[in-house]
Amino acid sequence: MRQEQEVQASTAASEGTPWAHGPGRPADIPETAVVLNQRIIARESLDSSVPAALKLKRRIKRFALDNELDHLPIGDIVSVALDEWLTTRGF
Repeated sequence: MRQEQEVQASTAASEGTPWAHGPGRPADIPETAVVLNQRIIARESLDSSVPAALKLKRRIKRFALDNELDHLPIGDIVSVALDEWLTTRGF
């Protein structure tokens, strides 16, 4: 029951935000795959903290081990996730 309430509150909060322009990518922003597939990419740093309860670091490490990956491009994963989130809101 509590989990359902949290999901509903989260959904309602994201739907009613005044900065939500709607779906779509601005014309001057390239597709994520196009950028990430380039040989040389200019990068900038994002400094962010995440909730410890989600145990993202541990889960990422486990994913890398389970998939026998030596290097997991966290920046690329974050880029895809944030780009999708912003694009759905029209930014």
